[in-house]
Amino acid sequence: MPVPRITHVRTLQDDAATTWISRWWPTLYEADPRATAYQSPQWLTAWLRQLSSSSSPVVMTVADEGGLSAALPLARHRTGATDVISALTPYAEYNGLVGPGARHPHIVQALAADLDQLLHDGENPELAHVPAHSALGRALDGRAAWHTTRTRTALVPLPLDWESLPGNLRRQHAKRERRIRAGHSITYARTRTTDALLQMQPELERLHAARWAPACRPRTSQPHWGAVLSELTDTTAFIATITIDGALAAAQLCLYRGATCWSLRPAMNPDASRLAPGHLLLRRLIDDLSSHGFTGLDLGRTAETDGQTGYKEQYQPRWSTALSFTPIRPRRPAAGQVALASPA
Repeated sequence: MPVPRITHVRTLQDDAATTWISRWWPTLYEADPRATAYQSPQWLTAWLRQLSSSSSPVVMTVADEGGLSAALPLARHRTGATDVISALTPYAEYNGLVGPGARHPHIVQALAADLDQLLHDGENPELAHVPAHSALGRALDGRAAWHTTRTRTALVPLPLDWESLPGNLRRQHAKRERRIRAGHSITYARTRTTDALLQMQPELERLHAARWAPACRPRTSQPHWGAVLSELTDTTAFIATITIDGALAAAQLCLYRGATCWSLRPAMNPDASRLAPGHLLLRRLIDDLSSHGFTGLDLGRTAETDGQTGYKEQYQPRWSTALSFTPIRPRRPAAGQVALASPA
């Protein structure tokens, strides 16, 4: 029989959590080559500084006889009479355990059990966008205490051999290229320094606002993306752009680690929609990343709409799933049921 492993889960909050993340998170991240750029110390620090006065950091750590093994960064949000504990980084496409033991079954099961215990203690934990193939995703999926929502994700393997695409896709890409090259000047670029990244950020936000202007404005306060990018710097992020006839037509914030790049916050000029600037930018970004040795471009979570799935299908992605977990609360019995259940 396998020998049970001794694990210890600890939950730190407020200043203790902030101090712990500052001291220990970089070491855990470096020891976990599978952790994404959404778990980088720069990304966590950026969102720690974006927490509102009604929110505070929480970190769950797991140790075994070998020492500190993995951790999960969270935040407590106070909303009236109810607190919600959720992922620390709200704009991350993926969340999960980080550390050298993040895929060890005894570590993951210990953390999952403590998340269950939070629920039993009357807390309101939830965890969004956990990769289904991850050890934490598998440990939480199907547990009685949790409701699971599934969202498809798309990863484009690089380099992309355009000639190997199905004929209908090749024709669509070729048609767009002919249309844009007919009398138009096109320039692709991506930022290479932190100064260039910060200079381009307001332009990306301008495009993003123009693209979503017809939609309802969010009620919650929006992050200060300039402050976020100043933490990320050029070692973690860049912005890729396309200009058409000298005017910015599309921009895309990307995070990267090693040979993988993650697409985040794409924005297109609606006045240039006839020329499909989003496709134009993505094609050149794919070729650029491929020429620099990247092996994957992650396009993130995907709404099940023709617009999103159809858009990403044109790049022959490898589809996976992200899981979001919310607690299942037992129904309170009706008054009549209570009476029937009570002793005579």
